[in-house]
Amino acid sequence: MLLENKVAVITGSASGIGRAGARLFAQEGAKVVIADINSKGGQEVVKAIKEEGNEATFVYADMSSVRDIENMIKISVETYGRLDIFWHNAGIGGEPGIDHITEDGYDKAMAINLKAAVFGAKYSVREMRKTGGGCILFTGSESGLRPSTALLAYTVSKAGLTMLTRHLAISLAKDKIRVNCLCPSAVRDKGKRTPLGLETLESLSRVAPTASAAFARLMRNRIPLGRYVTVEEVAYAALFLVSDWASSIIGVALPVDGGSTAG
Repeated sequence: MLLENKVAVITGSASGIGRAGARLFAQEGAKVVIADINSKGGQEVVKAIKEEGNEATFVYADMSSVRDIENMIKISVETYGRLDIFWHNAGIGGEPGIDHITEDGYDKAMAINLKAAVFGAKYSVREMRKTGGGCILFTGSESGLRPSTALLAYTVSKAGLTMLTRHLAISLAKDKIRVNCLCPSAVRDKGKRTPLGLETLESLSRVAPTASAAFARLMRNRIPLGRYVTVEEVAYAALFLVSDWASSIIGVALPVDGGSTAG
């Protein structure tokens, strides 16, 4: 019970990494707020958590809306009385390359991937200070550690998350608020692509029919472990970083990538 009596808000937790993290956090004793635009998927996660005898609630939240983000934190605290963990996991792939990027596409990717992290942290910090500390976690990407030639806005936004992590880790350490970042490679959920993975391949296919297949081969072939990382493996890394086992770890961008950024 590493998270007993903790309250955790996880964005983008109706599917993929977020869903795996939500179920794991709940199993470890946390009360979990499932925040997503996918109401059906979010309610299904809540149901699964409650069927296991644990506690969760769903909050609809569009990460491109600062008002929704503020309201998400407000409802979470009203429901459970406090906030101990904020994990901004929601993200989109966006449009590929400099030749195909649009202003709207760029702005949307930056808003959901990076801006939402800033304002989610802002409203979370206010609550964490009231109870003497907490943990903030961001889902970055291996593409934030080394550039992906396929996805411009995604790469830039995820790189921004690693610097945001370092900035907040230093500035919030005095408040006993730890800040870290996960940097997964392409992942699989029960052997299948996550919604983000499917969105990425669809975006590439619109540019060139063979682009998505080539990108998928590249991602698989550059993982020294020889297989894709699973959403559960990323969830376990997240659990470690927000638990007391990592009590002296701040400002880390932790690759969970099968070694793809090691070389």
